Amino acid sequence: MEEEKLFKMMVPTAGPFSATRNARYIMNMAKRLRAEVLVVHIRDKGESREGGDVALDIFNETAKEIGLTIERIPALGEVAQTIIELSRFHEVDLIVMGATKGRSVSRWIIDTIMKKTDIPVVLIPWDYNVSQTEEVDIKKVIQ
Repeated sequence: MEEEKLFKMMVPTAGPFSATRNARYIMNMAKRLRAEVLVVHIRDKGESREGGDVALDIFNETAKEIGLTIERIPALGEVAQTIIELSRFHEVDLIVMGATKGRSVSRWIIDTIMKKTDIPVVLIPWDYNVSQTEEVDIKKVIQ
């Protein structure tokens, strides 16, 4: 019998690098919190879906390995506004995002989201100790 999900968690991912770095930590958090998980990759108009699809696949593989099922959402639009709109549309209870070192654009996105929604946002620091979590082998996912 599958556990009852307590709430919905949305996880925007920037691409394969951040997915590889953060997927296991975030999926373990979701499992422990018994959360339904929506993983989102947002791309600009004209941008290839390839990197986003790989990132979504990394999260999906990681979720399967620890016994979770996720919903993958490829989206098109301006990143911060699309995250806000999707979080409202899907009625999520929590947004979990990885921070990126020294990227003013990512700080602007996170700041915008936190100011324009009342949904709690959890940030995974860029410098948390990755060695304490097992990374996904990206070559395995791409094959």
